[in-house]
Amino acid sequence: MKKLLLPLVGFLGLLLLITSFQPQKAVAQELTISPGVDITSRFIYRGLDLGSSPQVQPSIAFGYGDFSFVLWGSHPLALTPDGDGYKEVKFWMNYTIDAGSFIIRPQIENHFNANADVFDFDEDTTAHVFQASVALAGKGDVAPDLLLGYAFWGATGFEPTLYVETGLNFSVGDTGLRAFLSGQYSEPGGFVDLDYDGDFVLNGLGLRASRDLRISSDISVPMGVLFALNPKTERAFMAFSISF
Repeated sequence: MKKLLLPLVGFLGLLLLITSFQPQKAVAQELTISPGVDITSRFIYRGLDLGSSPQVQPSIAFGYGDFSFVLWGSHPLALTPDGDGYKEVKFWMNYTIDAGSFIIRPQIENHFNANADVFDFDEDTTAHVFQASVALAGKGDVAPDLLLGYAFWGATGFEPTLYVETGLNFSVGDTGLRAFLSGQYSEPGGFVDLDYDGDFVLNGLGLRASRDLRISSDISVPMGVLFALNPKTERAFMAFSISF
């Protein structure tokens, strides 16, 4: 557990140091709880089709001021028992800093294969992977964003993995668009390592389009369509999703 605790303590210490420099506002803080669910035809993550089936992705977000804690999951959308089909549960905590022209969001998260035992943190058998990241998001009609992630702990044989993703957000009419490019580096055995052989690879190039899908004059739901290409594996993906 020392490999886990040292980076975790260091990251949380950095988070507290950053937030200590923010001006304090005399506003009342209150707890908010927001349940939600996404339904997607495919769960595309870092150039990989996870589960190879439609997925339902419920979440519960707890907010207190600028802090958020989120419980999130993904499992096959099936009317029959899915056995050992792909299932994931993820927990993350972040803090949002408004820096004027952009937003800074440091985050710590735990990826967990939900087919395994949730309390198993033995380095020989665990299905948990811990990752620290920081996201920067611009404001305005044309807004760039950047994500830097570092997966630093997993089972024996796991290699720390650096992930970077940059995007550009804009709109055409009532359709929001985000073009993105991503890459990662690790020694063999890294997080979402598709036999990359220890090279830095481009694992994502794509476009997401989103708009409100009108059901009736009073009801509409957000919908999105994703096109993603993994330049390294030469695989292309399309996915459709709706959110409630």
